[in-house]
Amino acid sequence: MSTFPSREPTKLRPRVDFDPERFRKLVFTKGVDLEWEQCAECPCSRNSSDFELTLDYSSNSATTGESRPDCELCDGRGYFWHSAQPIRAVLTSGSSKTDAFAIYGEYGRGMVSVTTLPEHLPAYGDRFTVLNSVMVYRETRTRSANAVESLRYPAQTRTLDLATGETEARILRLQYADVSGVSVETNTLVEGVDFVVSNGALDFSLGDASGSAPVEGIRYSVSYFARPRYYVASHPHTHRDSTRRRKQPAETPLMLPIQVECSLEFMGA
Repeated sequence: MSTFPSREPTKLRPRVDFDPERFRKLVFTKGVDLEWEQCAECPCSRNSSDFELTLDYSSNSATTGESRPDCELCDGRGYFWHSAQPIRAVLTSGSSKTDAFAIYGEYGRGMVSVTTLPEHLPAYGDRFTVLNSVMVYRETRTRSANAVESLRYPAQTRTLDLATGETEARILRLQYADVSGVSVETNTLVEGVDFVVSNGALDFSLGDASGSAPVEGIRYSVSYFARPRYYVASHPHTHRDSTRRRKQPAETPLMLPIQVECSLEFMGA
């Protein structure tokens, strides 16, 4: 088998190398605090017997490869998140393409670029939660039999500097429908009167005692402040790692920062 070694030039000009320490300082001075959760596939699998059929004619394997809906780890998604840790990263290129008639519904894609330090190597499906910022999130739920109900994201407090002084806000609106499924302007609940926020969840104990809270089976909508959470929607190109030659004859490996494109998690993957 023939080989074709490359000819090295007789003289190389000085080159400019990336300074990782300067970028690290930039991350810690201009970056934001994130919680990084790594994504992994769940090993759970449904058996053919769960579907009340046999596959003896085609295979001796009783597993289907489909994730189990009763799996406590992945909750039927087929993947889970682990090793949550706070990191510092740079967020850029925030964008949104809002189209009321798009298949995405009310929200645009909500894309951002996240640049992490080399020791934090994200992968497709990982999650980033912005720790020091909030956004308005809206959802509609059906009241359960529990007094305390968790929202999709924990409700967060935002301090507003108003003409009347600093005011803390969490829940912007909580509207419910009646037993016939119709809602009117007065079907709204007030925080501190009909419910309270406990550890980011809704506690209807006050409204249940006074009879003002929606009963089990009633639908309600809630607008509230929540931490923005993004998932990695692209595959990082780690081959961007390079080499460096500084005051030494030989090159040494140089790991470069990683940039990934992320989308708001509630947009779905």
